[in-house]
Amino acid sequence: MDELVSDDLEFHSTFAASEGRVFQGHQGIREYFLSLEESFDDLRLDAEEVIDAGGDQVVLLVWVSGRGKGSAIPVRHRYGQVWTLSDGTVRQIDSYLDPAEAIEAAGLSE
Repeated sequence: MDELVSDDLEFHSTFAASEGRVFQGHQGIREYFLSLEESFDDLRLDAEEVIDAGGDQVVLLVWVSGRGKGSAIPVRHRYGQVWTLSDGTVRQIDSYLDPAEAIEAAGLSE
């Protein structure tokens, strides 16, 4: 994964937004996935669609599923991300709970 993201990556996650947290760089991505693993059992992230938004952006529509640790409550949610690329690596990721918001943020429409 390190070769895909820039050293100065900024990842604005919908899951960590309530904490005001931004994950940064390679270590930030590792911390993000660790926090998900600590919160969910049987965690699964499935990219449903990748949309070329033109220029240096792509939109990913993603399904996340799993069960809450401790509660065992099942979770299944579709969300969107806008990835901004630079020099062949991901420089910024912005997540949106509503996939339509991600599409709109990238200057596209459904």
